[in-house]
Amino acid sequence: MVDVINQLVSILQADEDLTAFCRQKWGKPLSVKKIFKRRTEINLHDLPIILITRPSIQKTYPIISAPKASEHTVRLYYGFHQNDKRIALEESIGYEEEIDDCLSAHYSLGLPDTVLKTVSSINDEGEFHPVYFGVMDVEVTHRRL
Repeated sequence: MVDVINQLVSILQADEDLTAFCRQKWGKPLSVKKIFKRRTEINLHDLPIILITRPSIQKTYPIISAPKASEHTVRLYYGFHQNDKRIALEESIGYEEEIDDCLSAHYSLGLPDTVLKTVSSINDEGEFHPVYFGVMDVEVTHRRL
């Protein structure tokens, strides 16, 4: 599963449309980081950012079964800085859609026996203006070889 998360980081960082979106909207490159805790200090200079955690796993086959498949929830916390409240909603939706498009285009991450599926997304509704964050849960079905 570590390979899956590392590949996810690489794909998000390398996605041309997502990178172009970040540069166009905020004039900065995207930062993608793996973290363990859902709450971590973030410097404004690190935004826009995607933080990746893996909060849960559900085994789908008995441990004695040959294919060691499981479903992992990978959580993407995506944030940006925007002083203008009037355009923050549009940027939040656009950012979410760019991430979703990237994941959809790479639904297998190019790895055998791995499939991604976006299952939910929610945002902070501007509670911490001028910093905005959303959370996207991605289900990863993965079979260890």
